[in-house]
Amino acid sequence: MHALIVEDDLTFSEYLVELLKEKGFEVTAAMDGVRGYELSLKNRYDIFIIDVRMPLVLGTELAQALKQERPAARIILISGFADATLRRAAADLGVALLSKPFSAAQFLDLIDRTVVGHA
Repeated sequence: MHALIVEDDLTFSEYLVELLKEKGFEVTAAMDGVRGYELSLKNRYDIFIIDVRMPLVLGTELAQALKQERPAARIILISGFADATLRRAAADLGVALLSKPFSAAQFLDLIDRTVVGHA
C-alpha cells in the first residue's frame, strides 16, 4: 500500500512516515498542499493523510480536490483545531478527521479502519 502524507511540520511528518513504514506502507511526503496535489496527479496512492492548516492550500481544499477527481479516495485529515465546523466539513467531504494530539495507536487504528472500510 502506498500513502501520501501532506504535512508542513517536518518533524511530525517524519513521525507519521515512520509509523506507516513500520506497518509496511510505501510512503511519500509533501510539505504543502500544492506539492501534494502534484504528486497525486503523477502517482497512485491508497490513502492520503493531510494536515488541515498548511501554507498555500488548506488540507480541506486539497481533500475536496482529491475527492472530485477520485470520489473513492481514502483520506484522513489531521488537525490541532478540530472544532465543530471542521468536523462538519470532514463529514461533508466523506473523510476521516483525527484531532492532534493523538497517539500512534489511535493513528494506526484509524489507518486500519480507513483502509479496510474502502477495500
